[in-house]
Formats: sequence, C-alpha cells, structure tokens
Amino acid sequence: NEQRNGEKSVKELQAIVAILNERNDTLLFEDYLSDFFPVEGQLLQDVKDYYFKYDTLPTVAGMGEKYPELLDTNADRVAREYVEELREQFLERKVSGTLTNGVKNIQSGAVNPSEALQILQNVLSEYNKYTANSVVTDVMDFDIAEEHYEEVRKRIAENGGVSGIGTGFDFFDSAYPTGMQAGDLIVVLGWTGRAKSFFTTYVACHAFKEGRTPMIASLEMNADKIRDRVWATMGAGMFRNTDLVMGDIEADKFNQFRSHYESEKKKFLIVESDGRSELTPAAMQVKYNQYHPDIMIWDYAQIMSDNEGSENVTQKMKNLSTQAKQFAVRNQIPVILISSATPDGKVDDIPPTIEQVAWSKQLAYDADLAVAVHKQTDSNVIDIVCRKNRNGPEFAGSVRWDLNQGIIEEL
Repeated sequence: NEQRNGEKSVKELQAIVAILNERNDTLLFEDYLSDFFPVEGQLLQDVKDYYFKYDTLPTVAGMGEKYPELLDTNADRVAREYVEELREQFLERKVSGTLTNGVKNIQSGAVNPSEALQILQNVLSEYNKYTANSVVTDVMDFDIAEEHYEEVRKRIAENGGVSGIGTGFDFFDSAYPTGMQAGDLIVVLGWTGRAKSFFTTYVACHAFKEGRTPMIASLEMNADKIRDRVWATMGAGMFRNTDLVMGDIEADKFNQFRSHYESEKKKFLIVESDGRSELTPAAMQVKYNQYHPDIMIWDYAQIMSDNEGSENVTQKMKNLSTQAKQFAVRNQIPVILISSATPDGKVDDIPPTIEQVAWSKQLAYDADLAVAVHKQTDSNVIDIVCRKNRNGPEFAGSVRWDLNQGIIEEL
C-alpha cells in the first residue's frame, strides 16, 4: 500500500543517503536491514551489489544516475537514527498486524483464545531477532576489561567461589570450574529411562540450595510428581519418592522440612503442560518474563516444539537447538536442554556419544557443554560423562545413587 516517494519511502531514501555519505558499510550489511526497506529495497540491493563488485560504496551522485530522487534527498542526521526509525516502523506494522489478525480470528471463531495466545507467542517471539544486533568489542580496551574483571570477581565472591551455577557433583564442578554461566546451553543426553531427568532435578535442587531460583519445564511429568522427586532429592534420606507418591509422609518430617526451607522464601518453579498447549521457546520466554528464574531446564527436546511449529522432526530439532541457545544468550541465564539419544545399532550398556543425539546434530554444535547420563542396567550406579566442554577438558565420573531416597555417593 506504500507509494514510491511517499512518507515512508522518503525516510528510506534518507537512510540510504546517510549510509552512503558516512561510507557506513557496517550498517549496510547489518542483519535484517533489507526488511526495513519495503519500498526502496531494490535500491538498497543495488548499493550492496555495487559494494560486492567494487569493494567500496558508491557515491550518492553515482547512484543518482539510476535513482535521481536520491539527489533531492536531504539527510541531516546520522544513518543509525534513520535505520532505527525504520526498524520501529517495521515492528509497529508487524506487531499491530499480528495482534489485529489474532483478534479477528477469535471473533470469527477460527481459533479459541488459548489457541490464539499460543500462535501470538510463537509469531511475536520471531520478532526478537529484529531488536538485537551483533556487538563488536575491542578486547584491548583496558577500561572495559578492568570493569569486566571487577564484575567477574564480585560475582565469584557472591557465588561462593564460582562465576556460574555449580552442579553439586565434586568431580563435575572441579572440571567445570566456571559453573554453568549466563548464556550457556547445556545438553544432557541419554537413553530412555536412564536417569537424565533425575540428574537435572538434582542440579536444580543444588541451585536452589545455593539461593538460586530454578525453573523446570516438563512435558513428561506434572508438578506434583516433580515435587515428589524434588523433595526426595533434597531430603537426602528423609523421604522416599514412592511414599510421597502415595501421600505417605510423616507429620514430623514434613514440618522439619518445611521449617528448614519455608523461612528462606525461595521459589522452585515447575512449568507443566495442560495437555493442549505446546512448550516452545516462545512459551518459555513468557514464563521467564513472568518469573525471572536463574536457571531453566527444558524436559525434553524431542517432545517440545519449535517456534515455527515444524512438522518435520529433524527441522524441528535444528530450530529448537538454535532457539534454545538464542534464548540463553538473550536472557543471560544457563539453559539445560534434555535430549534423548538414538542408537546406531544395538544399545550397549554405556553412555551415548554426542553424535547419537536424536534427530539432529545441531545440538552438538550449539551446546557449550554436553553431558551423557547413564544408569547402569540392574544397578544403582550412574555414569556422568562429558561429551563436549567449551570451557575446559572433558571429564567423567560415577555416583552410587538411591533414586528413591535421594541418597548419593560419589565413587
């Protein structure tokens, strides 16, 4: 509906003139810039093509031979200001259109409000990519470096000697001394029924004891079942998971446990599905915005959905992996993504390798840390093996773990 040389087109022309006058090739090739030029997109592409051919930006006069309107365009502000205005106009159009369509679909009966909300979450989350750009930092700027290291020292002092969140396993934390840090994607993989979720629940319990707020999002279990597992784990022998499932809990132990943790006013949050809505990174963003947990655990990748609602499983897993990493970086928290493994042949009684992540190898690329968890057959011994570590050497260890009572002994 926009007319060439209309109001929006004038702003696009001003942005291009400013870019050419500043010789700002960095801004020219910024992510998604072309989306902000619905009218002058061909002109912008011609500028890029010129740069690719001659390794320099054209002049306004040079481009004016084909696009004479450039010669009559006055750009008296920096190019960044014009581009930011175009970005905001673009987002206004997109968000307004999405919301309007959502209302129309509800009013027409095409979808119910819950379905509309799920669609809106998925669509609107995709617009996050238009609000962030790559950041360039001069690592030899000593003022910036001094400020950074001061923040690191302060964070380590506050966290008891680590900059991130520990797991509670000594052999693990000694080999991963930074802890799970803001922006980290940790992939926990294993065969079905081999204690992956028990391991991540223990990590969440340890984070809680350190004063953090964990959030577990699960499609496998409801909040009541996860509570049983959490209480058995944190009770370390006080409760049996099988008793908690039956509501068989002694009043004295309940009150003792309650008095120990209730006074601290900390939260341990569980997100469960109602059976109708899907768990997507977009839905997780909504929960993060509401509660601001310190660490999130998504259980598990193969039964979650990506923001696009992809039906192809391989494509879904690829998208989900990338979106999980982007989520961790954008919100600056560690995200643990549980993933099942796919055997190449017969499943041996050994932890899977990172190449055996089910359906997609993208998780292997995106993960900062990948850990295989494996409960040995007919045994209470659980192997925990590092398959990828961007922050140090690979490691391995085993624990003797009474899963029912939450009693753990490192071997």
